[in-house]
Amino acid sequence: MGRVCEQSCERAAEWWAKAADQGDADAQSNLGDAYREGQGVPQSYERAVELYNLAEAQGDARATTHLGWCYHNGKGVDMSYVEARRLYELAVARGEVQVTPANLQALNDEIQQDCPLLGQRVVLRGLNTAALNGARGTAVDF
Repeated sequence: MGRVCEQSCERAAEWWAKAADQGDADAQSNLGDAYREGQGVPQSYERAVELYNLAEAQGDARATTHLGWCYHNGKGVDMSYVEARRLYELAVARGEVQVTPANLQALNDEIQQDCPLLGQRVVLRGLNTAALNGARGTAVDF
């Protein structure tokens, strides 16, 4: 009968860090996951983003998806629907089809809910350029 090793997130993170330091994209992505979840290392979205960026630059589709999630949710970076969509679409193009399409659909639904006038023609009446600078207006005609 074989021996069973006790699972250790801390040990896994140590080994991933060694491989990540040598430029292994899979290890960078895995270590990014560990930092995002606080598994075996202190939770840090900022460090997760750094690692996902390294892995994404090497074409790692899973890291691309997770980096998109960070932008989608504003974790470790400023929230950006545009960057999240770009990364989700890139991940799909790289072959990540298990999680990313659902993330992309959730993002599209969220954009539609948060920005119902996106793509719609809106005419603001009674306002000049100076009044629009930093001011809020009411859509009165579509």
